[in-house]
Amino acid sequence: MKKIGLVLSLIVIGFSLVWAGTTQAPELDQKKQEAVAITLPKTDYRIEDRDIQDGVRKLKGQIYIPASKSKVPLIIFAHGFNGSYRQGRVYAELLASRGYAVYLFDFVHGGPKSQSTSNAKELTITSQVEDLESVLKVSQEWSEIEANQTSLLGISQGGLVASLVASQEPAKVKNLLLMYPAFVISELPHQIYDSLDQIPEQSKIFDHFDLEISSNYLLDVWPIHIYSELAKYPGPVLILHGNQDEIVPFSYSEKARPYLQNGQVQIIDGAGHDFSGDYFPNVRYPILKFLQENQDRK
Repeated sequence: MKKIGLVLSLIVIGFSLVWAGTTQAPELDQKKQEAVAITLPKTDYRIEDRDIQDGVRKLKGQIYIPASKSKVPLIIFAHGFNGSYRQGRVYAELLASRGYAVYLFDFVHGGPKSQSTSNAKELTITSQVEDLESVLKVSQEWSEIEANQTSLLGISQGGLVASLVASQEPAKVKNLLLMYPAFVISELPHQIYDSLDQIPEQSKIFDHFDLEISSNYLLDVWPIHIYSELAKYPGPVLILHGNQDEIVPFSYSEKARPYLQNGQVQIIDGAGHDFSGDYFPNVRYPILKFLQENQDRK
């Protein structure tokens, strides 16, 4: 077995590595942010509880619906490891006020905070992919939503999950937005263990979370090569990642660059594994600009 402590300390400490050829996103001043607001006017929106039942799968969620006489594009938010739909509220408030419906939901087995069924021992990346696929399917039947105009927005582990869904359902995903995506997850088992038979029944491979995961999680993710999966998605991709991320180093997003058919990777200077607070203004502009450039509007 490889030196687990060394690997985990590297992950927690993070890397400051920025590959050659990478450029930082420009400083975003108030005028540039206001330019987006002018071209995409603010609108009122309402919030509704909306659960999804797809066979035996039941997901608790909320939808933010902008005031509109016509159908609107939808953005589905995928939360991170051990998180909940609440992580998406700041994105939903921004996007709904600019005319996009936004659906937030809790993954089944997503963590103790999840309002959907939760059992950490049953958590796998595949189970979350299936959850997101259910949302993608059912949401197309909603009366407020414009057909073929659904994007995915995933943070951390949700970014990994959203990437896999986009690669498997490319015709159904208009755009893919990834905030500090946890691509490290697909490589982590190989960094810690030499073979599948070394994986224990329970482990705490994520030092920053006091949560055990089962061997099912690691066995499930073992064969996934996330960069090869990303290469299958032809649609527009935006990856935003802080260069001070100590949980998922920026280098994992930079590594995705040559695999993207139609994508961009931007550094959020100084940000860690979270864009809330002072750093959110620096992601508002690239998100809105990306959606404006790539979303068909009637």
